[in-house]
Amino acid sequence: MVKVLKRMGDGWILSFPSVEEALDCAEEVQSSLAEHDLIKLRIGCYIGEIVEDEADFYGNGVNIAQRIETEAPPGGALFSEDLFQKLSKERQGELSDAGVFKLKNIAEPIRLYQWRPANLTTAPTAGVLPTVGFESFTAAPDTPDAMAIAQDLHDSLVQWSLRRTGVTTIDTGNLETTPPIYLIRGRLRVAGTRARFTLSLILREDMSTLWTGTYEGDPSDPFAFVDGLMPRLEGDVRIQTVSRDGDRLAHLSINQLSVSELRARAATMFFKQSIENWEEGLRALDRAVLLSPGDGMALAMRAQSQLNLWAVKYIVPDPEALLQMAQDLDVAVEECPTSDFVFWARGAFRLKVQNDLAGAASDIARSREINPNFIGVVDLIAQKAFLEGDYSGAGEALSVYEEMGSHDPFRVNRLCFNARVFLGAGDFAKAHEEACQAADLRPMDRGLQLLKALVCEKEQDMVGLAAARKAAASLPHAPSVSINRLALPEDLEWINVALHPDAAPV
Repeated sequence: MVKVLKRMGDGWILSFPSVEEALDCAEEVQSSLAEHDLIKLRIGCYIGEIVEDEADFYGNGVNIAQRIETEAPPGGALFSEDLFQKLSKERQGELSDAGVFKLKNIAEPIRLYQWRPANLTTAPTAGVLPTVGFESFTAAPDTPDAMAIAQDLHDSLVQWSLRRTGVTTIDTGNLETTPPIYLIRGRLRVAGTRARFTLSLILREDMSTLWTGTYEGDPSDPFAFVDGLMPRLEGDVRIQTVSRDGDRLAHLSINQLSVSELRARAATMFFKQSIENWEEGLRALDRAVLLSPGDGMALAMRAQSQLNLWAVKYIVPDPEALLQMAQDLDVAVEECPTSDFVFWARGAFRLKVQNDLAGAASDIARSREINPNFIGVVDLIAQKAFLEGDYSGAGEALSVYEEMGSHDPFRVNRLCFNARVFLGAGDFAKAHEEACQAADLRPMDRGLQLLKALVCEKEQDMVGLAAARKAAASLPHAPSVSINRLALPEDLEWINVALHPDAAPV
């Protein structure tokens, strides 16, 4: 018999005599409310002990069920793995693997399974966290030495993937238990002192190749070869999966997404490189924080998203908003002490907003300690060096992106930053080269034409200056996702002034 143990304003704690009845109740309630315009419930289910005294019900079972509920999508339900395992095979087929979650104040991560009404699951992988399956990497020739290097690349990449939050990493030998959404396939070819490693991201649904990267090096020292490739491999897999994964949920509105799905939506919007998409991503993160105010990753992502929009729009933030952002980032660090991204986000805030170089350096160090391969931290190192007047150091830090080439989704942004570093250093020839490349790649961006005009004027390229002025005059005054207001020394503030969205070409 179902019992109402406790009513807590907008939430109830219920107990059921069997797991099947718990699933039946969740499905019936949510299906009945699926078309309701206002009422959207979240349901979390867990098997655990409940303690009752004269005043209350409490215990580990209650605590974990509440934590699971905060991760559930509005209109849907999440179930713990132990509950899932007690269901019949037929009933298990109604749920999807939502991935492994680190719940607040719960020591061990827990795998959860998700259910939504049929009208919210029109996409085959809706509601599932990105699941990446690593196939065994191959080698040619298949000598023991070559195979050992391929195995080392495989194992190292899997280990770094396991550290990521919001992604489930599995061995492809477990396909029947957890079918992955994406497959990672690698092939190593060795000839003497040359080695070429090819890595591919494959959509398992139709086995289409979404992305392929090629990496070369000298395998004479296998350890140095693997260690040298790993930052690029880990960074590329991270970028390629994050930039694509939110599209699986494109058919759902943000009001239908869980906290983890809202974070995925926001990440995908960030990679789409437009003000409109960035604003949509920020709305998704606002919604995530509304659903789970203490979610550290959502707080950090929202802070970074808001900072990006302020920077490209040249908005001077309200002091109270900055104070709240600082508090949010401190909460994020406490809630996600093993996240390289969270420390990176706080480091960016300390550097760009607070001008706290020591604090930024501390966060950079912690982010790199957690994950030496996290390529995003390079931007902070370069910007810190730029702010300190160390132009060569800034350029050296950014050189890691040169090998990414066309695979770098932020290539134009890097070129713009490089151009401004060279401007600050007085190397107008290099600034001219970088800015002209950026403008050629995105010619309808007025901000890039302003940058091109600035460097052409400094380099005395009158033809280029005239062309950039003409192009800028024909384009609407609007913020550019490639031109952000940088934290600069006072003597270089003229660079920000010249690139303001409303500025006239020099």
